[in-house]
Amino acid sequence: MGEGGRNRDEAAARPGAAGNERPAPRRFLTAGARGRLTLPPDLVKKLGASASSRLEIRERESRIEIRPDIHSLSRLYVEPTSRCNLACRTCIRNTWKEPLGDMPWPLFQRLVSQIKAFPHLESVMFAGFGEPTAHPDILRMIRAVKRLGLRAEITTNGTLLDDPMIDGLRRAGLDVLWASFDSAGEAGFEDIRRGAKFRPVVAALQSLQAGNVKSRHRIQVGLSFVVMRRNVSDLEALDELARRVGAETVLVSNILPYSAEMEKEMLCALTLTTESFATASAKTEVRLPRMDITPATRETILRLLRGYENLNLMGNPIFAETNHCRFIEGRTAFVRWDGAAAPCLGLLHGSKTFLYGYERDVKPHDFGNIGRKTLGAIWRSPTYRAFREKVRGFDFAPCHICGGCNMLESNEEDCQGNGFPACGGCLWAQGIIQCP
Repeated sequence: MGEGGRNRDEAAARPGAAGNERPAPRRFLTAGARGRLTLPPDLVKKLGASASSRLEIRERESRIEIRPDIHSLSRLYVEPTSRCNLACRTCIRNTWKEPLGDMPWPLFQRLVSQIKAFPHLESVMFAGFGEPTAHPDILRMIRAVKRLGLRAEITTNGTLLDDPMIDGLRRAGLDVLWASFDSAGEAGFEDIRRGAKFRPVVAALQSLQAGNVKSRHRIQVGLSFVVMRRNVSDLEALDELARRVGAETVLVSNILPYSAEMEKEMLCALTLTTESFATASAKTEVRLPRMDITPATRETILRLLRGYENLNLMGNPIFAETNHCRFIEGRTAFVRWDGAAAPCLGLLHGSKTFLYGYERDVKPHDFGNIGRKTLGAIWRSPTYRAFREKVRGFDFAPCHICGGCNMLESNEEDCQGNGFPACGGCLWAQGIIQCP
């Protein structure tokens, strides 16, 4: 379905997934005695499979989906610093009352020595709520990760990407760089990303792209965009901006409403309030073919997309999966700048959010500190393992659509008897917020 019918390979879903390469050749498994299948080693790693692993199987029509073992760590987020040189309107740091700091180099070295124990780990993402390139040792950190044979990624506001930094990132072996843009134009960009200048950031990414052409090592680029009322019209210009700076993918997220003012900027209130009914079993499933979106079809398709039907495009559900933690299902963990090991971005730091005029105090949560325990001991602890199982089931009260109970005021407990942290109000789990 689309205006021009342009197709892209599924591999282009995110930078680093061979977005501009030829589609991978088809692969087949041959059944052995009694129908037993032997998986190639690379698929075994991607599934996190090992002795006694439990892999979830989901069936849909003619498809059988095997989901990885959530207890095998695949992706690690490291927050090098909680400091930032900008004061963006969209940033949840505006509600912080936490000390700011950088991860000490000895602590990072300790972390590097610990992650060798994870056989299924594939990538390390340098990201969090600070600006990673502001850390004085960021290039050493990337080099240390690459020496382990892991994929290295970074999220940046782009303001510190001068030529020496870009050259350093390339020499260190960085694989993917995500640049944050909340507008496709100069005026909107500088209004939202206060302290940043649009043209120098664009020029820096163009310089990086020019280096990609000349260098043997290519850094893939993606753009992350926080959409809200004041910049929603920029969505149409994102493809042009991406081409201008050499980005392969644009990842769009709704704003996390950390204030009453930011709640008014949200574009997903209707989505949140109707998602509980959109997939109800009594609703009729509508299976659409590929169609042109033209003046003749646009309004009808728009009405269907408003969440009142179970839409399906040629066997593929269109709606986003809700009550689904992408961090747990994605087998990720987070290490804060001070060494605290958290299960997700939403619990990495304390914050405030606003929904339906109600304020919610989100308290941070970690399962230990890598300065005192190893990440392996923390990850494999019974409490962390039980938490992952609980979140996979997601039997939490729907605080994201509730309006009034005093338990909505924090994530300490909910009305279904869940204790801290109660994840029912998490907007990441409802497909509202997404991060690289």
